[in-house]
Amino acid sequence: MIKEFQINIDDAQIEYLYKKIELTRWPDEINNEFWSHGTSMSFLKDLSKYWINDFNWRTHEKVLNDIGSYKFTSKTGLEIHYLHAKSNNKNALPLVMTHGWPGSIQEFIKVIPLIQEKSDRPIDIICPSLPGFGFSDKPHNLGMNSEEIAKIQHELIIALGYKKYIVQGGDWGATVSKWMAELFPENCIGIHLNLVIAFPPNTDNPMEGVTDKELKLLENFNKYKTQGYGYYEIQKTKPQTIGYGLNDSPIGLAAWISEKFYGWFDGNDNNLVISNDEVLSIISLYWFTESITSSARLYKENGDFGFSFKSIKQPMAGAIFKRDIMLPPKVWAEKIYNVVQWNDYDGGHFAAMEKPLQLAEDINLFIQKLNLN
Repeated sequence: MIKEFQINIDDAQIEYLYKKIELTRWPDEINNEFWSHGTSMSFLKDLSKYWINDFNWRTHEKVLNDIGSYKFTSKTGLEIHYLHAKSNNKNALPLVMTHGWPGSIQEFIKVIPLIQEKSDRPIDIICPSLPGFGFSDKPHNLGMNSEEIAKIQHELIIALGYKKYIVQGGDWGATVSKWMAELFPENCIGIHLNLVIAFPPNTDNPMEGVTDKELKLLENFNKYKTQGYGYYEIQKTKPQTIGYGLNDSPIGLAAWISEKFYGWFDGNDNNLVISNDEVLSIISLYWFTESITSSARLYKENGDFGFSFKSIKQPMAGAIFKRDIMLPPKVWAEKIYNVVQWNDYDGGHFAAMEKPLQLAEDINLFIQKLNLN
């Protein structure tokens, strides 16, 4: 069943958020260390003031509703929230864009119109909220991993009346997109990723064919594993434990999430390369929907990868943003994917927010290469 869903957070919830922020008991901090020990206190205090005094949730709520907000009841019984930006052309090509953590469907707000405006063919864009994220239902039984999510999203696209579609994703959205391509090859006709998961092949010389430039990019993953991987181990092992604190403290939640928006972006100072409003819209969504714990459980469900290394035949495009957390060489990706496009750009992990124009152009360039007749 599909129905329209109007997002409308109760005023009392917004006032309660402000009260919780004002009651924050702040920790101490090492002098002049900025982000080396985690989220900077000066940054977070400035963000909290902006949250209360300047941020307007109603503005962001309206943007989501204006794009087209719906819910779909899957065969699992879970209701899935999704955005559906329609071109109003019956022959439109559906593009399924899937977010990850700690992102949300809000990541795609800027890139949706750019894809549609610059495409040489009509495109309908569907952005589902993963189960346990945002306004989608929270799974309460074990087993809701990326593979199972792919089945639900395929079910949604078929229910919308589409027979063929293209998938796009980064972060966990990349794993869901790969599963959709692998499980439904008759329906999924192309896969575009802005985070490509691939590892060294099991050969005598796994570095064969790797360029000097790609070797340099591999350093990002090593840095991530040694300096930025703690959250992953916690959420992969004890997501419920961290949830008690994050679900009850908006400042704790903001610290946990905003650190990723700092470390995984193409920036180095005490600010982010996207606006406070964009970051707070995502943090607020996690707060109002109380979805930080359920979203973190996806790490435990997926384990280290959430991914199948089985090769797929559909055309694949990799948009490589050079500050992302995983930047495999093209020759590694070719062991899994049928790579027809591979471009690199400045920018980081959340490409749709940080570099929406480059991502939109890369997606449209890929679509032009597909045989859609």
